[in-house]
Amino acid sequence: MKKKISILALMFAIMLALAGCGGSDAKEASGGGAGESKVAEVTIEKAEYILAGDDGESEGEETGLLAVDLKVKNKSKSTINVSSYDGVYLYDGDEQLSPEKSVYARGIDLKDGGSSDIGAGKVKTIPFYFNVEKDKKYEIGVKPRLSEPGEEADEIMLGLDTKKYAESFDEIQDPAKALTAYIDVIYLGKDNSDYEKLVTADKEDVQETAKSKFKKQLDLSLPDMVTDADIDKYYSSYKTVLGEKAEVQTKTTAKAGDKAVVKLDYSTVSTDDLYDKLYNYQKEYRENTGGYDTEKEKQYALSKFDTVVQSLEVAKSQNGAEISMIKKDGKWTVNTSDHYSDYLVQAFAEGRAY
Repeated sequence: MKKKISILALMFAIMLALAGCGGSDAKEASGGGAGESKVAEVTIEKAEYILAGDDGESEGEETGLLAVDLKVKNKSKSTINVSSYDGVYLYDGDEQLSPEKSVYARGIDLKDGGSSDIGAGKVKTIPFYFNVEKDKKYEIGVKPRLSEPGEEADEIMLGLDTKKYAESFDEIQDPAKALTAYIDVIYLGKDNSDYEKLVTADKEDVQETAKSKFKKQLDLSLPDMVTDADIDKYYSSYKTVLGEKAEVQTKTTAKAGDKAVVKLDYSTVSTDDLYDKLYNYQKEYRENTGGYDTEKEKQYALSKFDTVVQSLEVAKSQNGAEISMIKKDGKWTVNTSDHYSDYLVQAFAEGRAY
């Protein structure tokens, strides 16, 4: 009996010794999104799908640009370097892929991972950008460079399951949907169910601004004829026609975190001929009455305003506009501090298409 126990104990000791001697010092931590070696600990702090110009989601495809923030802790006694140019890779089975470099898009905040030194005992979060397929599993390999000449660190492996970040993939076009709803409800007087779900805005304030801009256009045609009390009626008439004739197409072209840029293509009801059409009615009044009373001529022209507005032509924008959007309290709104936001009031209040 004692002999059998001794043999079992010996076999167990041999197995422990073999386990201790074999393989690399680098290991993947439980959970997949973390790993460590004698040199460093690496974890996925957060990840989300983003858009950055031509990179990212393509219509009809389930691929996208995934921004991954890696939190790296230097466990060694000297400085290490982690770089997107060398030592960080995405593994798709046996295929080794490099991170995207110099990722940039106007209107969104993207940190450049580049090359980052991490002091002894220090922790740093570094962004990396990978082109991936939705709902697919990969591995990220991180091999820090050591400051001591001739020394080489082991590669640390982390599991990356893109399915965990599917929600951010599905939300890529939310800023575009929000802008469409913003224009529909505020400028065109139409219903859009996405407005309550996706949009936050001071609706009354935006509409007052639009109304004042429209009044300036009307004042160019009939100076001093339209009072603040009357403008509601004329602006409402114009907005009704906008709702019938204007067209809006939107697409998110850049998005990261709480910022986005939406490409807007649109057509609007042009006010370019407003003066001529109203003046024609002034002349008609003069010819019919045989007199010359400017005030009455203008009043007569205003009485035909609904007919005039219905007869205005639709003008299509040639270049469209890139509208900056920001997220507040979980919903999207137009970033009015960006000068491109002026295109909205120019298009849907002043009746100008560029």
